[in-house]
Amino acid sequence: MDSYLNTLHAAATESEAVQVIQRLLEDESIYHFGRVLDSPKARELATSEQPNAYWSLLELFSFGTLSDYKAASTQLPELTERQLEKLKHLSLVSLASVSKVLPYDDLIRELDCAHEQQMEDLVIDTIYKGLLSAKLDQQRRLVEVEFVVGRDVRRGDLQAIYDSLDKWSAVCEKELNTLTVGVNTAEQELVSKRAKEREFTFALQDLHMEHASSGGEPESLARYDSQYTSSEYQNEERRTGASDF
Repeated sequence: MDSYLNTLHAAATESEAVQVIQRLLEDESIYHFGRVLDSPKARELATSEQPNAYWSLLELFSFGTLSDYKAASTQLPELTERQLEKLKHLSLVSLASVSKVLPYDDLIRELDCAHEQQMEDLVIDTIYKGLLSAKLDQQRRLVEVEFVVGRDVRRGDLQAIYDSLDKWSAVCEKELNTLTVGVNTAEQELVSKRAKEREFTFALQDLHMEHASSGGEPESLARYDSQYTSSEYQNEERRTGASDF
């Protein structure tokens, strides 16, 4: 990207700047154009008395899709084969950003593919370029999206993104507070339960000692011990007894 920016900065004429943009839009390794859009030379194309069509094309590659190009094709330069393929990749990225399950028929239509195999090849090529991670379900004729890169964002859309992130942050904070309250409640209940277990164990030991000093343990106490002392209580009693030695 830096080489394109430097070449664009050095462009002496609008024609030279357009040639740089043409090469940039054909470069199969570059799919983000925000830095070029913000460059002074590109801005000159946008603010001239008659805005250059390649500025509009650069904007479309940054934010738009193949459908957008088809709708405005009479006002835009004709795409080369590489540029068309690249715009299809970007269009697929946009579709995958909206829905994680993409029907074959929708993709064939939106990507202007002649047949199913062409669409599948396009999806696979987009995956190989690292723009998308997805699985092709040929039986159900679906593309299941696992990951997709982000595209350039219009400055006018930034506030909506900030608002969305704020709402998401508020929801996360609310859920975290709920979890924290639940954890604290569970811990308090556990402490209370253990305290009651110890109290019961100590009381039971006192009864054992009292009856042992009086000549033995009544059968009713033995049944009480066996019937009402849970395994947790018995384990606690053993631990307590072991700690006395």
